[in-house]
Amino acid sequence: MKKIVIVCPSCQKKMKISDKTAKYKCPHCGNIYKYTFNKKIIHNVKDISVGFVTTLKDIKYNITKKYNDTKATYKYMSQLKKNMKNDPNWSNYRKQQEEMKDVTPKRLFKNFFKKKK
Repeated sequence: MKKIVIVCPSCQKKMKISDKTAKYKCPHCGNIYKYTFNKKIIHNVKDISVGFVTTLKDIKYNITKKYNDTKATYKYMSQLKKNMKNDPNWSNYRKQQEEMKDVTPKRLFKNFFKKKK
């Protein structure tokens, strides 16, 4: 049996019950709550409608995300094409920067203690 969360009608606090028709006692106020077949049907219909709305929101989000990703990719590719026309070595810029870093001498910790002349 799956568990569902309902709100106690007298104290308005949440309580967790199993999904079968029975009488349940609220742990907070001690009031007895009857979970009948009709309430079970209403709860199931409510769950289905909430799931349907969530699915529609997810579909809308995925469509907008794909559109924005495609638009960003198009902008990036057009910028890349423009820069490659202006400077053919534009893509090698980062590689050249890394090579320049490798050429600079590394500072060693023991050189810190040597006296400067």
